[in-house]
Amino acid sequence: MRVGRGLGWLVLGVALSAATWAAGCGHPDTSGFDDVNADGGNGNGEGGGGGLFGGGGGMDGSTKAALVVTPPNPVLTVTAGGMPVTQQFKATPPGSSASVGATWSVDNVALGTIDNNGLFKASGTAGGQATITAQAGNLSGSTTVTVHLTTTENPGMVSPSVQAQLTAGGKADGTFAWLYPYDQTVFPRGLLPPALQFAGQAASASYVHITTKNLDYKGWYGASNPSKVALSPAAWKTITSSAGSSDPVNVEVTTLSAAGVTGPIKESWTIAQGNLKGTVYYNTYSSPMANGQGAVMRVKPGAAADILSSSTTCTVCHAVSANGNVLVTMGGQSGQNEYMTGEKVDLTTSVVTNRADQKYGFGGVYPDGSKLLSNGGLAGSWPPNVPGVEGGDRSSELIDLGTGTTLPATGLGGHMLMPSFSPDGKKVAFNHYDTGAGKTLAVMDFDNAKNAFSGLTDVVTDPSMFVGWPAFMPDTKSFVFGTVDGGDYATWQTHHGDLYAVDLATKTRVALDAANGVMKGGAQYIPYGAADLHLNYEPTALPLAVGGYYWVVFTSRRQFGNTVVGGDPWGNSQRKKLWVVAVDMNPAAGADPSHPPFYLEGQELAAGNMRGFWALDPCHQNGNSCESGDECCTGFCRQVNGADGGTQLTCVAPPMGCANEFEKCTVAADCCGASAGVACIAGHCATSGPK
Repeated sequence: MRVGRGLGWLVLGVALSAATWAAGCGHPDTSGFDDVNADGGNGNGEGGGGGLFGGGGGMDGSTKAALVVTPPNPVLTVTAGGMPVTQQFKATPPGSSASVGATWSVDNVALGTIDNNGLFKASGTAGGQATITAQAGNLSGSTTVTVHLTTTENPGMVSPSVQAQLTAGGKADGTFAWLYPYDQTVFPRGLLPPALQFAGQAASASYVHITTKNLDYKGWYGASNPSKVALSPAAWKTITSSAGSSDPVNVEVTTLSAAGVTGPIKESWTIAQGNLKGTVYYNTYSSPMANGQGAVMRVKPGAAADILSSSTTCTVCHAVSANGNVLVTMGGQSGQNEYMTGEKVDLTTSVVTNRADQKYGFGGVYPDGSKLLSNGGLAGSWPPNVPGVEGGDRSSELIDLGTGTTLPATGLGGHMLMPSFSPDGKKVAFNHYDTGAGKTLAVMDFDNAKNAFSGLTDVVTDPSMFVGWPAFMPDTKSFVFGTVDGGDYATWQTHHGDLYAVDLATKTRVALDAANGVMKGGAQYIPYGAADLHLNYEPTALPLAVGGYYWVVFTSRRQFGNTVVGGDPWGNSQRKKLWVVAVDMNPAAGADPSHPPFYLEGQELAAGNMRGFWALDPCHQNGNSCESGDECCTGFCRQVNGADGGTQLTCVAPPMGCANEFEKCTVAADCCGASAGVACIAGHCATSGPK
């Protein structure tokens, strides 16, 4: 049986020659093209690629079909665990009733599969809409299939009588309220499920009702104290697979406690149409996995964290190349000259190269891992958390990470703090300490071939706050950063901080209010009150756009539901955790592009975690399996025939034809769907987000 995913560029009614089909059909990737419409758009008919502070347009690309696929746009009603539901399709030339043999594909295999006879079989694990395409010689045609899925589970073994009570609802416990997730959160696909957490009395049973346009989920859960619901990974995958880009996930929860039945209380979430990429590398100073030492941990979205650095030394203050090949750290034996040595870790071979000074700490690694712009040192005040005058005063240097030697560089000088290269390597942002004494951020252009820095421009100056941790968004048109009311650039020792974004062209600065804890319009949403606000710092961005959004990981000392609570924000080290926020690609000018963040599942609960640094994973060579082009050294991941007659995804040499989402590009015209708004961002094709 042959199935296909991600033929989203093959819009309804486009006739292709056999040669074009072979050269340009691309690999199946459901994350960006699930919602392909008959108008040839990207799910919402809109364009993209206008940058963080301005949008783009779209166009209608519809043409007349060469093959007629019938029945047109059927709707199937499916019950999970029930009888299999199928739909027979046939393809006929225009004006004929005789079906022809065709190769069939479906662009969203989460919904089901289709065989070579045109028989579609619903999976029973997801609802939504998919495009069915028939190809016969140089003729093609498409239609859609919609699956309405109903699924019910009872992991709590809740009795029918209690189910009836919960379904009826009530108002017995006036303290019952959402603690986590936050209302209006944007989640990607592919994560571990969030624990739904509530204030109020301990629950003896809970009822969760989740609906999207094509899903009705009912779950019955048992006793919990404090009150929370642990969705299963299978249930969470069904929920996230069933929601489209502009299809809200409506969540209602009702509980039974000693007070009686209370609820439903409601929230609404959005599901981005893609899985997060890469790995988040972060510091911990109290991990049981590292014997309580400072260490670098790593966590892939959707998996549990593991330890990267040695557990016998204090290894912290890291940075990673955007391509995921190289990590640098600063460290030393705990209690013995801490922070005075460095390491370079080749993440492709695990080879570690030591350095006898601290020049690697907080440096900016060039995207390919070949060079590092060192963090300027200021005696007694920088790097943060370094007591006394360890390391002394030093200017920033450009260092060859292959040899460890300092490279001659023009235009470079002074103290460039917390430097960060853009994903394309053409710019670097940093705290321009020599101008603003810690309160100015600047950018420079960088010529990698000539090791030349030029065009120094101060972009942000704050008269009262220290500014740091600049991190470019994938399109290099803006960066995110943090403001802190202390010269350590971190929210410790009673200090406070918030996240911002700045547009480089206009120097327009926008507070990421929703990420910081304030909804659009000014209403505070953090459930524990004002004491949990202004505790955010150290943002870094995923180098790719995913599912129509940019993604930023940051450190926050806010409380996490009813799981990590209590103590003051600075005294309870477990409150220091990693959070992730979706950032709109095309917001209105001056508008907050952020959304309420989510806790990064998989990090250690027992540890204090900080400085999440997001990078892609080292690339795969041709012939290795892949999920999308960003994983391949060539930049292309395509569908090939498997030994079982099905399909598999493999890294391949650059093919002819257009590039799919996450595959390499130079300009937008290289990408499939460019006329419908697909953009070339950070050298990879990216779909635009909903507006």
